[in-house]
Amino acid sequence: MKRAAAGIAMAFLSLSAAASNTLSDTRSVGMGGVGVASANYLSASFHNPALATQNKTHDRFGMILPVVGARVFDGDDLHDRVDDFQDLNDLLAVNPGNKVLEAQWRAALLDLDNERIDADANVGMVIAIPNRVVSTNFFVSSHATAILTTDIDENDLNNNEIKNSNAQGVVGGTVDIGFTFAKEFIFLDRDLSLGISPKFQQLLAYNYQDNIDTFDDDDFDFSSDYVDKSAFNADLGAAYALSRNVMLGLSAQNLFSQSLKTNISNGVQATYEVKAQYTAAVAYNHPRFTVAADVDLNSNQPFKEKSYKTQFARIGLEADAWRFAQLRLGYIHSMTDYADDLITAGIGLKPFGKFGLDIAALYGDEDNYGASAQLVFHF
Repeated sequence: MKRAAAGIAMAFLSLSAAASNTLSDTRSVGMGGVGVASANYLSASFHNPALATQNKTHDRFGMILPVVGARVFDGDDLHDRVDDFQDLNDLLAVNPGNKVLEAQWRAALLDLDNERIDADANVGMVIAIPNRVVSTNFFVSSHATAILTTDIDENDLNNNEIKNSNAQGVVGGTVDIGFTFAKEFIFLDRDLSLGISPKFQQLLAYNYQDNIDTFDDDDFDFSSDYVDKSAFNADLGAAYALSRNVMLGLSAQNLFSQSLKTNISNGVQATYEVKAQYTAAVAYNHPRFTVAADVDLNSNQPFKEKSYKTQFARIGLEADAWRFAQLRLGYIHSMTDYADDLITAGIGLKPFGKFGLDIAALYGDEDNYGASAQLVFHF
């Protein structure tokens, strides 16, 4: 009966561990999630495959191994409020007719109506081999999203009895294993890079629904109840050097729409969907700093039955600190009512030139926070 939100977290972490998962690379997280015009050859597979051509002349081989990150939103402490209501419900069961408890019970139940916890996690890796013929990356990339929602029925409030008020937790994710191929051309006397990332894609999804008074993390069994399916998908990208310092980028991720029905829980089922995501971007690259902006051209709605959707505009800055470190700042603006704005910060350390450690954090209002880290190797 306790830790209702913890049940979501357990399934979420199970999916993240089962799948090599990436939301974005840590450099991007520190810069507000930008990357479609500002990624380097190592992180191109996560943002825009065309940018796999953006290596320095001395780069022959590189790796990101691994990148790991997570973000959690628990607005208004839904976790604690579910626990408090279940405590009151237990008290009322042994003290029926207590008017004070009934009033507290109704207030606590009403307070749970239409609330949400959501989270994302990422783990991934890249092996890159840039060259003049066709720059090639091998990557493993996946993303998991978990959402817990509550729905309170008015009749339950009037009758002091839980019949239809419920909590539902859904988890969905993808595991992508593929190659990135990119080639640079001359177009209107400027460099134009085109890239494609064909990939094997595995979808995983899980659903758990129960009445709000009996929603129990002990019944949350992702490992035995999740469903999955395999598919083929692809990402496309283009990058055009408008001038020596200005880069324009356009990416299309997951060109082929996929969907997966979850398991049935107490007669309820959900549908996890993967649809094409289009992003346009611009970046100004200077030897000492980079400024970039990305805009999602369409929204992302991971679960068909849930109104929750996201769409963002991002801006980021990276400044070089004597080539020993890179300092990063960013801002993420939500273009929907289902997510909040976030500020981000990060640092990249390369004490020996060939090896680097990137760390980043993001923060928003109402307990919305996350972190990311990765190891980078250049040869």
